[in-house]
Amino acid sequence: MTEPSADFPVPSDKDAITSTPTGQSQHVLVTANRYADNHRVEYDGAIIEETSAFRSDVELFYDLHTLVWDRDLGETHDGRNDAVESSLDWASSTIPELRLENEFRFGDGTEGAIRQDVVASSNQCSVLVRNTATFEKPHERTLFTVFNLGIKGHSHEDPNAVQSARVVHAEEYDALTATDGNRHLAFVQSHDGRRRFDGHRIGVTGESQGPERSAWADVYEENDGWIDSTASGVGDLDAGFGLHVAGAESVEWLTAIGFAEESEDRAIEHALNALDAGYDAERDAFVDAWSEWHDGVTTAPTGDVFVDALYERSLTSLKCAEDHCQAMIAGAFKPTDMTYKFIWPRDQVIIVQALVAAGAFDEARQALDWLDRVQITDSDEETVDGRGIDRRGTWWQNYYTTGEPHWRALQLDQVGGPIYAHWLLWRETNDENVLDSHYEMSKLAAEFLLEWDNSYGFPKKHQDPWEEVWGYSTEGSAAAIAGLRCMAEMADAIGDDELATDCRDRARVWAGNFQQYCYREGTAYGDHYVTAGEPEYGTPAPDGRPDAAAFMAYWPWNVLDSDDDSLVSTVELADDTVWKADDTPCVGRYPGDAYTPSRTVEDGGWPLCEAYADMVRWRSGVDPGAVEEYVTDHAGEWTTSAGLLPERVDGDGTVSWNSNLQWSQAMYVLLVESHLRDEPYGMAPDE
Repeated sequence: MTEPSADFPVPSDKDAITSTPTGQSQHVLVTANRYADNHRVEYDGAIIEETSAFRSDVELFYDLHTLVWDRDLGETHDGRNDAVESSLDWASSTIPELRLENEFRFGDGTEGAIRQDVVASSNQCSVLVRNTATFEKPHERTLFTVFNLGIKGHSHEDPNAVQSARVVHAEEYDALTATDGNRHLAFVQSHDGRRRFDGHRIGVTGESQGPERSAWADVYEENDGWIDSTASGVGDLDAGFGLHVAGAESVEWLTAIGFAEESEDRAIEHALNALDAGYDAERDAFVDAWSEWHDGVTTAPTGDVFVDALYERSLTSLKCAEDHCQAMIAGAFKPTDMTYKFIWPRDQVIIVQALVAAGAFDEARQALDWLDRVQITDSDEETVDGRGIDRRGTWWQNYYTTGEPHWRALQLDQVGGPIYAHWLLWRETNDENVLDSHYEMSKLAAEFLLEWDNSYGFPKKHQDPWEEVWGYSTEGSAAAIAGLRCMAEMADAIGDDELATDCRDRARVWAGNFQQYCYREGTAYGDHYVTAGEPEYGTPAPDGRPDAAAFMAYWPWNVLDSDDDSLVSTVELADDTVWKADDTPCVGRYPGDAYTPSRTVEDGGWPLCEAYADMVRWRSGVDPGAVEEYVTDHAGEWTTSAGLLPERVDGDGTVSWNSNLQWSQAMYVLLVESHLRDEPYGMAPDE
């Protein structure tokens, strides 16, 4: 249904997300995307895309298309494919009610528009969409809703699970339901009190002809204004239903989607309850929930309208991304053939740093609890990874929201980092219960690090933070040193003198050898810290290129001083367009990086990398105004239509892909807090 031509692959580039901070729909996550700014696609419209419930990494439906068929003109227009103008935003920086609008131009020169307002219910597990269509002329029209059903078993759950859907005709409503045997969802709609479908179809995705053809083919490609109704289907499905509105020039209707784990009936009940409440009541509850949450954290900290709005949007996004397991997924998008809807321990560490800085202590505690729960505490054949490393005391590379491991490589920032997060929350709250509750977690991680010495005074090789290289990673090694220093302070507080001494001594030796392993002179780029020393593989050569992750060796890991000559020589290289974007002050991960939409080297940069570079520029004196310029000016060039920071931007600052990366949101919060305090927030202990 939603596959475009091969010449225009559609990136999963989410411009906005929404959820509620409390209530029954707290763990419903809705994403939306506006295509108009993306030069890689042919579309100008905006659309509601992946939606999950109960688990952020399992989609229940995706690509919710709204279409209008004009009988007088014989034309079908789709919101994403055919809009001539579109917009997508939140209601405000603290209220993430989605507001989408698509404008159309018909063959007779007249125009029309469809607006959609979207909230997740705080009263039951559901999403409610208020649709408003307006037209210049009163032609006879039918409005269609068409979507893909993502609800089906995943290989890590049950590879034999079957996705099925059916239409339920009850006395007072029609409902289109789907299930994979574990989760259920139900679509209902209401127009002037009538809760019926004017035609409905369940089809097979990608089928363009025959009795099993998709709903998309039936509505959009056939373009005859009719749905050839089917009542059920099994397989990889899409579905749709109609609303005949005769000659109305303005139409308002509601689409409700209910979710349940118990039964189809409960999913239908949740959808109907949302309709019964009505959009205004559901929105009021949504606004109250978000207002109450923001009342408990830092808001509008600077008095600068732009800065405060982006700060609040960043915090709102972080909270939206919180899964039922109480950790935050890395991002609600799918770059190329993978997804970021997993939980990385490293990302949780930086998110905890930002949450603590903003006073969101409940969320920080929950994230730390999650880190404690998923730590590898056993030592058996299942905890030995593919390189034969007994991983007891560490964390797997990333996790499904169930806590089941996904990727499993050893990254030292995902060992030292959780110790740091524990230390930071304890230090900032002065809560001895925080220290005691997670002490064994941090101790176990520190014991692993103490054993991970290469016998020459440095951590053994490990995977770099970009998940591409095995070697002596600059950033990972610095995180290991920081973790041991944090552990030493906590061991002091507990009275574990021997452990404190061991951690300090090992950290001192590793720090003393840091430059030897991680700094190179006379490369093709100059003198600089590298991605990783003595790498096994990688292109460009990871031990011959500068790397933005190296700036983390200053902040937050506090292994290098900001004015360390070798670090300064590295940050000075970040002004060269071989590394940074040509037309915007945003540095990339490293020169020659091919992790891009085209999978070739492209001009562009990463806002989170620029944040770490600007912290070094600021504190070293290379550019005293770097952080202030980032938060007051530069970041504004890189945001989505809803004001969220992405993973990557093109050379001119246009959002490239992977919008709403939570690491990027956390960095903005941290830079604002650091600028306000006139010092980097959250520095690990020094020697």
